[in-house]
Amino acid sequence: MTILPPPAVIQRVLDTISTIANLLTLLISLSLLCIIIYQLIRSNSICRKEMLKDMSIRLSMNTHCLLIIRSIFQFFDIDLNTIKRDYLSIQEFNNSFLCRFRGYLLLSIHNCLYWSYTIQAIFRFIRVIFPHYIYLFQSKIRFCILIFIQFFFGFISIFPIFIGFNDIYLLPNEPYCTASFNELTSLTYMPILAFGLPLSTIVVCYLCITWKIRRITTIIRPYQQRNRRDFIVIRRMILLITILSMVSLPLFIDLFIHLAKGYIDPYMNSIGWASSSINAVILVISLPFINPKLYELLKRKSNIVQVQ
Repeated sequence: MTILPPPAVIQRVLDTISTIANLLTLLISLSLLCIIIYQLIRSNSICRKEMLKDMSIRLSMNTHCLLIIRSIFQFFDIDLNTIKRDYLSIQEFNNSFLCRFRGYLLLSIHNCLYWSYTIQAIFRFIRVIFPHYIYLFQSKIRFCILIFIQFFFGFISIFPIFIGFNDIYLLPNEPYCTASFNELTSLTYMPILAFGLPLSTIVVCYLCITWKIRRITTIIRPYQQRNRRDFIVIRRMILLITILSMVSLPLFIDLFIHLAKGYIDPYMNSIGWASSSINAVILVISLPFINPKLYELLKRKSNIVQVQ
């Protein structure tokens, strides 16, 4: 059992921002999910089947559900513990296996969220570069396989930090377990393999689609329109990644400044979770704009006639 000191004012403000942003993400995510379910229920059977068969909508809903799971996990594992420490004066927390395992689950869900965007990019990539193989994404079984691969990579890439390096534990001055910035493996392994790899894959897909569209001009008209739409979608993904990187910039600046001096900023973890929560708000708001079909589904009006 560890007895933590009272938090500083700056740390309390950062924790409050993180909690509010995380709850806002959860509220928006649940609201959008309710709207989507309502639109599916009120649609006629033909439209409903077409929407449920559309792979781009399936993949977007996968990302949407991961955002909801991530917000719930973060609230119970991070936000609730900081509320106990900051406002309920609870200072005793255990560095137990359950605490470390919850930290591992939360980091893995974050990683799965990145891989969900990667799968969307790969889907657009195959549809543009190899249009004759798009059938690989159409069946429900293959969709389930994609989701399994997403969770497999998301959890297995964080697993060495949890078991092999033992870098997930109750941090000093923090009421939760997560990967420590004090450990070299966390500083190098996680940014490169766990998060850099899926983001690099999205960039490669974007470059390949750009090359394909600019190089080939004689494309069948339906394919040409679809390719341009896929190009716009991935370009929006790249723009989104750029915005998220800018939001996370204060954490990296703080990290490099203090590591050069040989110590860790006590506010670094609070800055990290505040940035993560703000990023989640941006992700959930931008999701309908990244996928045009999801946006059309949300905007669908009430002039749908039921098929008998």
